[in-house]
Amino acid sequence: MLSKNQLKLVNSLRLSKYRLEHGLFIVEGVKLVEEALKSSFDIYQIFATAEWIGFGHLSKKKSLVDLVEITQAELEKISALNTANQVLALVKLPAELPVPAATGEWTLLLDQIRDPGNLGTIIRTADWFGIDRIIAAENSVELWNPKVVQASMGSVFRMPVHYTDIENYLSVNAKHVQIYGTLLEGEDISKVKLGKEGIVVIGNESHGISETVKTLITHRITIPAATAGSSGRAESLNASIAGAVICYEIRRQCPK
Repeated sequence: MLSKNQLKLVNSLRLSKYRLEHGLFIVEGVKLVEEALKSSFDIYQIFATAEWIGFGHLSKKKSLVDLVEITQAELEKISALNTANQVLALVKLPAELPVPAATGEWTLLLDQIRDPGNLGTIIRTADWFGIDRIIAAENSVELWNPKVVQASMGSVFRMPVHYTDIENYLSVNAKHVQIYGTLLEGEDISKVKLGKEGIVVIGNESHGISETVKTLITHRITIPAATAGSSGRAESLNASIAGAVICYEIRRQCPK
């Protein structure tokens, strides 16, 4: 049974300040909770219907998790999904890890990505293509926003994501690796010879890459449209779509 305090706690975690205060974030649905259980993340509490519990999702390793059986009606009170899906977990925020040097890795650097769906999709895409790391500007959308977690489809539990001063990060790493920036006036990505390592900067959804970050880019790249000119066509690609095309090209040229 769901208590009033539990209801209040879960609903409060929709806001960033309470996630930080309690050190918890929300994971919803059968697939995402399964991913959380398989990961190294610590599960604080699980709210689940009898159907989910009866299916035997909890492994022996997770048998000591605080499991609260609730009804479908109670699950709907704490779920943000259009259709509540059997289970919701509260997971402990992991410790922040230091940002490593970019050498020997392919890194996506996100310059003020604000849309949670975009960030979650970029994380999922980077995971699929075996990108080593994501670096996000400090004013980007928060990683543990429930919409980011949902859009990542579990990749948030595997992909290292760091928030830092990206100008300083680029300044330091420009001495060691190439920095590629996605810009309309860049060179066709398919014609750029990519190496075994590098940083790819993806800009803000509305304004692209900020002017200060542009000055730190060593190679300007672009994803060409089917025809020259913009008349009657979209003026640019969505940030997450652009990231997917670039990740594909990285792995096409530099398979793991």
